Amino acid sequence: MSPSTTSILLLGAGELGKAFLPHLTKLPNTHITIGVRSPAKYSNLISPNLSLTAIDLASPSKDLADTFSNYDILISCTGFGADPSSVLKLANEALLAGQLRHARGNSKLWFFPWQWGVDYDVTGDGDGLMPLFGAQRDVRTLLREKAQESNVCWTVVSTGIFMSFLFEPFWGMVDRSQEGGKGEEGEVVVRCLRDWTHRVTVTDVHDIGRVLTRILAPDSTVEATNRVVYVAGDTVSYAQLADIIERVSGKQVKREMWSMEYLKSELAADPDDGIKKYRLVFARDGVWWDMNKTVNVALGMEMMNVETYARSLFSG
Repeated sequence: MSPSTTSILLLGAGELGKAFLPHLTKLPNTHITIGVRSPAKYSNLISPNLSLTAIDLASPSKDLADTFSNYDILISCTGFGADPSSVLKLANEALLAGQLRHARGNSKLWFFPWQWGVDYDVTGDGDGLMPLFGAQRDVRTLLREKAQESNVCWTVVSTGIFMSFLFEPFWGMVDRSQEGGKGEEGEVVVRCLRDWTHRVTVTDVHDIGRVLTRILAPDSTVEATNRVVYVAGDTVSYAQLADIIERVSGKQVKREMWSMEYLKSELAADPDDGIKKYRLVFARDGVWWDMNKTVNVALGMEMMNVETYARSLFSG
């Protein structure tokens, strides 16, 4: 790499990390390194401006900070399955990497933590239900307090849930099990969390990659450093979701309300069920925001909305 090349370390090559690559690789004068535990599994991704390196995030913090300090930008795409302690560990390693860069006379490390989700400042730990969410909030607090003195700038990109997640059978909001084939009688069940006016923000993973690339572009006009920015492919009420499904499926839609009381009773009967915990937290605040406060609207970007995604899903 030439001295003028911007180096990005992307941690993880799962659904989100891979969705970022077609967009990040278009950035000029940029080299991307994907950090994964087993690089051989991802050798098909290698290109002139993309390489792989072996990284085990369970390694000692000093070793990881040394590695991170060799990059200008650190983007975490490690996934929702992370242990709560691991997200704080990574944030502290990013701060240490920034200090190492400062000692060498390098520019600030730009850190994008794994925060591609809801507004953790609002959700907190979900009244104890979601330790990972609480850890995400603690990462924000840590960065606000320590990043400046550690030669680190940071950006949290709040995206809501991934578009695909809204339609997953295990999530239960769009139940197609009784749908039947084309031309057959059948119905789709659409459920709401809390009530029909409650909303949810969703974004397609490829659109997240597009917005991230606009943020990182050399000519970017997005004010993104040391703050939380919001992205949304769509923000819909559950009533709107039901109407959309009825419109695109051509099937009768049965509407079922999962009230707060119902969600609490379901969890009380099965207190270790992670999905039931998620549902209760998503029935509360911090899981949606107005489209007008988003980066993508400010940039005039066309995004995948719920109706377009649902139409492709039901026509497949």
